[in-house]
Amino acid sequence: MKVAPEKKPPIPVVITAEQMSSEAKENGLEPSSSKIRYIVLILSMTCLSFMMSNVICFNFTVLCMPGTGESSELTGNKTQYIGYNRQEKTWLFSTVAVGAMFGLFPVIIGISTYGLRKVFFAAGMLTSLTTFLIPIVAPMDFNLFLLMRFLQGMSYAGCMPAVGAITSSWASLTQQGLFIAALTTFGQLSSIFSMPIAGELCVSPFGWKSVYFLHAAISMVIFLAWFAVFTDSPSTNKLVKSTELLEIQKGKSDAAANGKQEATPYLEILTTPSVWGIWIGALGDLIAVQLIHIYSPVYLHDIGGYSVEKTGFAAAVPVLFQFFMKLFAGHSSDRISGISETTKLRIYNTIALGASAVFLAALGFVKEGQGLTGLTLMTVATAMFGFNGGGFIKCAALVSRQHNHFVMANVQFLLCLSMLLCPILVSFLLRHGTITEWRLVFFVHAGILAACNLIFCLLATAKPAPWTDRTLKPSASRNTPLYTIKY
Repeated sequence: MKVAPEKKPPIPVVITAEQMSSEAKENGLEPSSSKIRYIVLILSMTCLSFMMSNVICFNFTVLCMPGTGESSELTGNKTQYIGYNRQEKTWLFSTVAVGAMFGLFPVIIGISTYGLRKVFFAAGMLTSLTTFLIPIVAPMDFNLFLLMRFLQGMSYAGCMPAVGAITSSWASLTQQGLFIAALTTFGQLSSIFSMPIAGELCVSPFGWKSVYFLHAAISMVIFLAWFAVFTDSPSTNKLVKSTELLEIQKGKSDAAANGKQEATPYLEILTTPSVWGIWIGALGDLIAVQLIHIYSPVYLHDIGGYSVEKTGFAAAVPVLFQFFMKLFAGHSSDRISGISETTKLRIYNTIALGASAVFLAALGFVKEGQGLTGLTLMTVATAMFGFNGGGFIKCAALVSRQHNHFVMANVQFLLCLSMLLCPILVSFLLRHGTITEWRLVFFVHAGILAACNLIFCLLATAKPAPWTDRTLKPSASRNTPLYTIKY
């Protein structure tokens, strides 16, 4: 009786990107050179920037637009508009934040249910429409103006969740810092574009209304282009070649690599100490950033002595330097070796928040009329914020991996909260706009930065949380959830 030899299971073959490239050359085919992820990155950056631009238009046009019900015609006896009073401005600034808070929960549920592509595109269409309607309804009714600002805020709620989802799906593990830094430049890019454009159009024959019409038209075109190229996962994108897909997915878990929808461990995330460090660091950063974005035109105009036209360009200078610094910081944080990732996170975050605190405090000693000195210190302080791409923002991606959209959604909530708190805080401290009051404003924000950075450094880690991969063992106590669901 013959016994059939036992069949051995086939040995799995792992094909690397290099082997695929070599095989393609042997068959007379060129290896894939597609870099679709960079096209996705650029289009996403542009969409985020114009979503922010639509919001901050008012930050500058408030200097040159009439108040609701005020005549829009200037005569020889009337050389400038009265505009909105302090309370009305606070309402118009804060309503965006309230709208973003209301929109955040639907965005989180929408991304989990329908995917980022549909949700973010809908938000893009909403921000384009409301921006177009603002110059039509603002002169007629103040409440309608508030409604448009509220809806702008609801659309704006998708920004940070989009940053988290796009980075998780489209960035390789070796390019996390680059993608995060690039995608979070929307605050800088929006100001670089909108401030000078608003300054020129406000004093042109086209007037302040053209600022909104132009932004609405461009943002609609950009979002249509993004929708045509973007997919929720690179594995389902017909433009992405196999070698690029391998490069994106290398080292990721199956869920993160394939863009699979899995239950978000909300309670475990909310009880992870390192995540709280991320959020506290983000809050300090964002409150100070809002001070620059919202009030730099007012400070440069009232204290620095710049004219309306020059204020637009002057206000864009600090964020221009921040843009370049953010790209440098994001790229360098991926490339620097020889020190641990956790140490790099602490160093970069300390530069972002700690160094900015020092220069903001110095700004408090600038005297009225010293416009160039004030602009220089503001530029350096703002540029230092660019290092946050290698600080708490990169920490979020490394800790939360495929669940980064939820962690970043809460950063979005903090961004909205900062948009709400900053105008209230500044309005409380800056009652008459004196140089003494401005000094107090800068000192308070510098103190907030220093305290939040200290807490982040104590809790920060670069190790992925256990809930990102159930096969991982908790490797650091501060990265272990206080509450764990057993599977």
